[in-house]
Amino acid sequence: WYQKAAENGVKEAMYYLALFYENGNGTEIDLEKAFYWYQKAAENGDGKAMFNLANNYGNGEGTEKNLEKAFYWYQKAAENDIKIAMHNLAICYENGNGTEIDLEKAFYWYQKAAENGNGKAMYDLSLCYENGKGTEKNLEKAFYWRANIIESSEINVFGIEMKAKLCNECKQPFLNVSDYQWCQECNTDRFQQEISKWTSNNEFIDKFIQEAQLNARNSYEILEWIPYNKLSNISYYDKGGFSEIHKAIWSDGPIFGWNFDKQQWNRKKDYEVILKKLNNSSNLNNKFLDEV
Repeated sequence: WYQKAAENGVKEAMYYLALFYENGNGTEIDLEKAFYWYQKAAENGDGKAMFNLANNYGNGEGTEKNLEKAFYWYQKAAENDIKIAMHNLAICYENGNGTEIDLEKAFYWYQKAAENGNGKAMYDLSLCYENGKGTEKNLEKAFYWRANIIESSEINVFGIEMKAKLCNECKQPFLNVSDYQWCQECNTDRFQQEISKWTSNNEFIDKFIQEAQLNARNSYEILEWIPYNKLSNISYYDKGGFSEIHKAIWSDGPIFGWNFDKQQWNRKKDYEVILKKLNNSSNLNNKFLDEV
């Protein structure tokens, strides 16, 4: 009956008939007939058939291998919101399969696929941000997308090897993302113990920083109070609408992890920072900080 419906122009039936021929369900395996019906369904606008037809061309199944046609049908399927096709299209652009290498377009389609929940695309998108491929290098966004893979149901489907490592102290698993390892539970305890060791002398600022530290899911979400004597090479940079902007070197530098051997924070020493000189900063309140 699928065959009858397919012969009467029902595109969904064409797609399923192709599946039957491809997998030998209810009939003998016939890759050429599978290709024929995928093509018919794709030409009638079935997105899943477009993707499978692209695979046929890419692998030479039921037809001659043709990377240009594979690229064409991956593109058509991606434009029809088939998320796995978005990822494959990105790979085509990155590697020059059936088209010219275009890292910006590869990044675009990795991002589209990742935003649609494709786990493998999340990983590849994180690599784009980590290595500056097709976009500006951004380790915070690389971390964000690598961390999102955990919540994706497609990790095992695509075989991404994201082996969980255990925190040396609490023995709970955390995601190993490049060189960035962050145990939120342990680091929250560490920040809690250090709260009494610093103050900005402004209760609103102190509370603002403390809440950020105690809820930080990674090193990029940490806020710290920097004593003025930890800054050097302060120089005028520019003038904004409400403040003057300066540059300086922060001798300690920001936290990027915990050193288990030395039992202290790992920091990026001599880190360049931007300073804003605000008027009446001692009178800052929650309303101002919410705007920040």
